[in-house]
Amino acid sequence: MSSKQAQFRLIWDNWNKEHIKKHGVSISEVEEVCKNAVAVKQSYLGRTMVFGKTVNGRLLTIVLSFGNEKDAYVVSARDMSKNEREIYYEKTKTD
Repeated sequence: MSSKQAQFRLIWDNWNKEHIKKHGVSISEVEEVCKNAVAVKQSYLGRTMVFGKTVNGRLLTIVLSFGNEKDAYVVSARDMSKNEREIYYEKTKTD
């Protein structure tokens, strides 16, 4: 998956909708960040971490699990940690 303009379908169910709600993240924010991801990093258990910013300026980390190349189950979505923000800012830094 490239870090810009990712082309995959997000899989939603009751569990992940409720889980991201606990983190104060909306479905539309997740979809927005995934469409315009700035950085992507492989994580444990074969999961993918997607880093991006919403139109409102919120920095989010989305954790995805790919069943196949076009379907990604949303495992979690939350505000970026300090370390994740460093990754994000490194990718967005202009020379």
